[in-house]
Amino acid sequence: MNKGERTKKYIIERSSTLFNTIGYKSTSIAEIMKATGLKKGGIFYHFDSKEDLAKASFSYSLMTLKESYLQAIMSKETAKEQFQAFTSIFMTLLNNDILVGGCPLMNAAIEADDSNILIEDSVKEGFSGLINIIKSIIEFGKNKNEIDEHVDSEQMAVFILSSMEGALALSRLYKDKRYLDMVIVQIKSLLF
Repeated sequence: MNKGERTKKYIIERSSTLFNTIGYKSTSIAEIMKATGLKKGGIFYHFDSKEDLAKASFSYSLMTLKESYLQAIMSKETAKEQFQAFTSIFMTLLNNDILVGGCPLMNAAIEADDSNILIEDSVKEGFSGLINIIKSIIEFGKNKNEIDEHVDSEQMAVFILSSMEGALALSRLYKDKRYLDMVIVQIKSLLF
């Protein structure tokens, strides 16, 4: 990776935190300049616009999260272990361990609900990807006779993700992980 590529990656990493905590519309170029230590020209040398940077930053956050999920579940031999690995990664969104600011998908979805943001299609694709990861865990469990074969994999995956995202919002709001813990216990009781 050459110096230009390293600088671009650095800008994306620093900006992704801002966009995920402040919002895509609310994050100013001045804040990005302060976070990166670069002048406006240094930022726009690598990106055509703030929107271009926002897209790259969202993609970075999404790929970081997706890779973390896949890496965590890849080596697990049972659906129960895979689901536990998935929830362990999800719990990091509460404490800002992998990404700062909570779930980038939920944050961007909430912002897109109130106004038009250019990454809306990427947000939809991201949620579909997460649903598919959960769905694959359920299908794996059904094939291994760990999960009832009559469970509708897609409906359950949507229910799980929706429940966990809602619980994450409550846990972040109240700064209390018990909301996430309660939802995860209930989901496990439904699945296993």
